[in-house]
Amino acid sequence: MIMNVEQSKQLSLPDILARLGHQPVKEAKAGRELWFRSPFREEAEPSFHASIGRAGFWIWKDFGDEGGTVIDFVMRYQGYTQIKDALSFLNAMYQPSLFSSMPSRHKPKAIPKPEAPSLFSFHQQKDREAVENFSENRQLEFLGAGPIQSQAILNYLIRERHIPVELVQRYLQEVRYRNTANGKEYFAFGMANQSNGFEIRVASSRYSFKSALKARDITIIPGSDPNSQDVSVFEGMTDFLSLLAMQERQSLPGHAIIMHSLSSYRRAADAIQSAGYTHVKTYLDNNRPGQEGTEKFKAEFGSRVFSQSETFAPYTDLNDALKAYQAQKNAVGFKK
Repeated sequence: MIMNVEQSKQLSLPDILARLGHQPVKEAKAGRELWFRSPFREEAEPSFHASIGRAGFWIWKDFGDEGGTVIDFVMRYQGYTQIKDALSFLNAMYQPSLFSSMPSRHKPKAIPKPEAPSLFSFHQQKDREAVENFSENRQLEFLGAGPIQSQAILNYLIRERHIPVELVQRYLQEVRYRNTANGKEYFAFGMANQSNGFEIRVASSRYSFKSALKARDITIIPGSDPNSQDVSVFEGMTDFLSLLAMQERQSLPGHAIIMHSLSSYRRAADAIQSAGYTHVKTYLDNNRPGQEGTEKFKAEFGSRVFSQSETFAPYTDLNDALKAYQAQKNAVGFKK
């Protein structure tokens, strides 16, 4: 059963936030109003407000940005422009059976504890690996990381994302973890960050889901020139790898910062300031969140910032550009 807009309104926004790794800082009115630190940026004081609206549904207001319904939140958080994409994301997050037994929207829990998450299976694959689609690391126990051996993950990265296997094995790892709620073990692909944690992603073309194990942080990758004063900033790990693939190189001359989330802006900015980089290239998405992120860097670092987003327009991100680039190369090769 596929979720529709009306069903999405009945979902608990606090539960969605918890599955994405965000917990309330304070509550009021017996849990009908909750305050969070904004999931869209790093901040010391909570400015993200979730409450039960007059219609009985969860709504939100971010006092540094905007507000809306559950669908509006997912579209803002994921950078979607289509409602259908937000519905697909939510449908993958929850079991389909949820909608036939959903509790009344007029009876929210004070601070809901995340339920055991649903699983995503890779159909028609021998190993049928499963990766859980929730991110609060207090419910995930890190077990270890090593070279990627899963054929399902390799197929996704190489065939669907068009990332060369050399780059996959050089920069990414297969990360194993346990869901302490059910005792089961799972694995995903990920990249180590600056806090000795791992940013992981589901190997799925159906929806985009990111999580963190042990600790959430940015990743800084040194360039081939250790004395370089240049740094390139990427939102995600596949953006970084896509640029390397298009440039047919194993590393950048300058350094790279992978934010893993636009909400990590402050950490990325602090790293740039601390290192004293004089030339900052930003490769953020060609959508509203990406443009807003670029403007933040420009506002803080001024003439040191050089946006590269136009270099891969009209595509939304670098991976979309890479896939188009590979398709064009293959077409030319076929004609020859």
